[in-house]
Amino acid sequence: MQAFLPIFAFKITEMKTIRTLFIIILASIYIHSCDSGYSPMQKYLRDFMQKYPEATLQDIYKGSFQDVFGPAHLLTNRESVEKYIQYEISNADTLQGDEYEPCSWKGRFYRVNLSVIKDGKVPMDEFVDAFMQSANGVDTTLTPIWLEEWELLLHDVKTVAPHIKNYTEDSLSISRLLEEGHYVVHHSQAFNDAYQPHYRIIRKDIFEEKILPKLKE
Repeated sequence: MQAFLPIFAFKITEMKTIRTLFIIILASIYIHSCDSGYSPMQKYLRDFMQKYPEATLQDIYKGSFQDVFGPAHLLTNRESVEKYIQYEISNADTLQGDEYEPCSWKGRFYRVNLSVIKDGKVPMDEFVDAFMQSANGVDTTLTPIWLEEWELLLHDVKTVAPHIKNYTEDSLSISRLLEEGHYVVHHSQAFNDAYQPHYRIIRKDIFEEKILPKLKE
């Protein structure tokens, strides 16, 4: 039997049309790539919201940009970085939570809890070295690819966590931020109050080589 494939002719005149097609194609690929019915992105969002039910869209966004841009926006100089980490450890009410977790669904960077220093598992100087090195080679330019990835995340948040807090407000606020050419946000107050996060971001390869072996000793 001869198969006939329909041919679609279309003319794309606006970037929004290209972006919409990009999102639809990626969403289809991700959904069909996962046996459970969830794409890798959707599975991450589901697990994240189960672990952090008080999280808002702002917190999902924060993890997403951390996983793309790493810690470069946090760096000044080594001495300042080390002093502030020590100050944070000394003044934290608690260093609760997992020792480490991926920043977002691709796991390009990890959030590493400062408890690993306080508990003596990782020396301060080695931790700071890993943190500083994690910014090397990271392109911090706000690119269309990042904007497309965020739009795909927004789409999946509606699917996986339709009742997430502050969706409309955070979505508008983040859109304005991106339109102005910026991308950095803090955790929401709700997240800070519930989970009191204290961590630094370390690139996956550096984390697996220099930090993870010490946590397994």
